[in-house]
Amino acid sequence: MNEKGIFRNVVTYTSSIHGLCNFGRWEEATEMFKEMLDSGITLDVHTYSVLLDACTKEGKIKEAEGALEVMIQKGVDPDVVTYNALMDGYCLQGQMDEAIRVFNTIVDRGLHPDIVSHHILINGYWKKMKIDEAMLLFRELPQRELKPNTETFNVMLHALSLFHMMESNDLHLDIVKYSILINAFCNDKKLDTARAFFSNLSSKGLDPNVKTYTMMIKGLCEEGLLHEAKELFVKMEQNGCLPNDFTYNIVIRGFIGQHMCYEALILVEEMVQRGFNRYI
Repeated sequence: MNEKGIFRNVVTYTSSIHGLCNFGRWEEATEMFKEMLDSGITLDVHTYSVLLDACTKEGKIKEAEGALEVMIQKGVDPDVVTYNALMDGYCLQGQMDEAIRVFNTIVDRGLHPDIVSHHILINGYWKKMKIDEAMLLFRELPQRELKPNTETFNVMLHALSLFHMMESNDLHLDIVKYSILINAFCNDKKLDTARAFFSNLSSKGLDPNVKTYTMMIKGLCEEGLLHEAKELFVKMEQNGCLPNDFTYNIVIRGFIGQHMCYEALILVEEMVQRGFNRYI
């Protein structure tokens, strides 16, 4: 019970500490933490995670690592949120090797890095101008059964400013990097931006490959722009880029979704003749 006669438990203490940390009132949060310990209340994983997050945002990485060690010694198992807080702290200081170490620790302890874990690393890579590493991690999200969300695309949109900066400084950007951005904009329903990037590829001396075309076609189909998608499908082969089975299936599904079954059937027959697999 405090001086106002209010009983506090681990939940109320943690909420209060979290609120103080959010307002940057670090000293008061520390005092409340000490009060919590003096009260004999056992800290849970959420309390420790809040403390680690506060430490890292204040640049107190050593203190955060110390809190993690104490946490484990007390028999409280860190969760993904705990490790994310520590990883974010290292990324904020540009220590990507340490951030990767924490990421690997998550896996080693039998936990599964979530979409937030990947956002932290992708953002950290972008800030260090490690474009290839950031884009590789972004491309691996579906393989790790993680679905990009609004925050994912916010991170990628932040990367867009870096792209423009690299372009203005004549730094090399290959078709893979542009393809990933085009795909990100299509997934985020920013089709006009994706179109602009796609249309400007030739002016940068780049030729779209089958993945680039397929990403753009997929974006058009998902917006119901089947006529434009079919035109691009035809154009890609005219430009010497053959569609693959994934490209065919994207367009076929688009036609079926618009009840254009005759057009879909024609493409099915065509892809079978070419020896492609049907997995509509």
